[in-house]
Amino acid sequence: MADQHLAEAAAHWEYDLLGDQLPWGAWENEEEMRAELTAWLVRHAPARLRAHGVSEELLHRIRLLGVTGLDRWEDPHWPGHRY
Repeated sequence: MADQHLAEAAAHWEYDLLGDQLPWGAWENEEEMRAELTAWLVRHAPARLRAHGVSEELLHRIRLLGVTGLDRWEDPHWPGHRY
């Protein structure tokens, strides 16, 4: 059940996170919370999501969270989001 919730949250959050935004409003420490969430997802989520059977597309988007600058935008798996 926890991995299902993780998969749903990651799918819901990836758009905002790829745009370097926290996927919810925060009064303070927004950048720190976004960085922490992103680091956790990049480090811990892929194995759990892969075992849960999520799409390769979502796994690539999680991977892209750990890529910065032009390397992110020019990656062949960039989803083409416009912010």
